[in-house]
Amino acid sequence: MSGKRVTFVGDAMAAVVQGVEEVRILIGQPPVVVGGLAVMCRLASPYRATTDLDVVDRLLGPVPQLQVLRAAQGAEPVEPTSVLLPTVHGQVRVDVLEVRQIEIDQPSDDPGDRLHASAHACWSPAAAMRCGGSTTLAAVTSPSMTSTS
Repeated sequence: MSGKRVTFVGDAMAAVVQGVEEVRILIGQPPVVVGGLAVMCRLASPYRATTDLDVVDRLLGPVPQLQVLRAAQGAEPVEPTSVLLPTVHGQVRVDVLEVRQIEIDQPSDDPGDRLHASAHACWSPAAAMRCGGSTTLAAVTSPSMTSTS
């Protein structure tokens, strides 16, 4: 459904959709969204519910995205690599999946580490669903509350 409008229903999804916009504002660019939200945007019918937001940081900027998000007003760190961000629809948990270039250049002996690095390294800003770019997200909670990213 890339390039289309995807509308979610419910309070929890309104917070997640608004979380995309909050992350975009804080990091200064559309986030690279992966995980449940990205999958639900591409399927005709979702295969599972999600209430968090997963973003990839290739650590190419001057400050890691997790550090930026945790410094936001009202943010609460969640160890090891997450943050609870406030939105007008409630808090949303943002999981930041960091992938360093050395993890790609010199893969770990641990199969789990190799899987994490290779699975998320391919999601560059050009390749991943860039919210605010080709896909518009919206959430409806009641006739008076709508969130769009």
